[in-house]
Amino acid sequence: MFQRILVPCDGSDLAEQAVFPYVEDLGKGTGTEVIILRVIRPPVGRSGAHFRAGTPEMPISLPETPEDAHIARHPIYRDQEIASAEDEARRSVTKAQAMLREKGVEVHAEVVIGDPAEEIIEFADKQDVDLIIMCSHGAGGIRRWVFGSVTEKVLRGTTTPVLVIRPEELEERRISERASA
Repeated sequence: MFQRILVPCDGSDLAEQAVFPYVEDLGKGTGTEVIILRVIRPPVGRSGAHFRAGTPEMPISLPETPEDAHIARHPIYRDQEIASAEDEARRSVTKAQAMLREKGVEVHAEVVIGDPAEEIIEFADKQDVDLIIMCSHGAGGIRRWVFGSVTEKVLRGTTTPVLVIRPEELEERRISERASA
């Protein structure tokens, strides 16, 4: 069976509700180690930085919008943003970890910073996991075409088997559980 299962979570209730029943089924009482991984995207944008010059002829920096001017008066610095995101992520994975432990699953959690797909692939390789279980949120249209999906990038970038749970499967599973009860 599986020795190590990686469960990347984005903190959404949908992902946890869809994925965790499968994780519980595979990990409960089997000695399988489950690793919950939460990846925080690094902050982008000005984040306490100076405004850029409007043109080369005008070397002084000016805010581009009233919102930029407000941010400049009240900067939030990168380290503070990262610390805040890490705290929120740790609370989220600790809650998920406790829920799985109650069900008899051997679990621990990790929080890392970076591009989600890249970090998931790298973590799976370094930790020698046997299976990645993740939820596909079903983003479609132009958003998916432009940015791609984290799940799709992981599927294409890893040699580790990936079990993808679609949100629709959550409802199908609930219906079948009600029918068998």
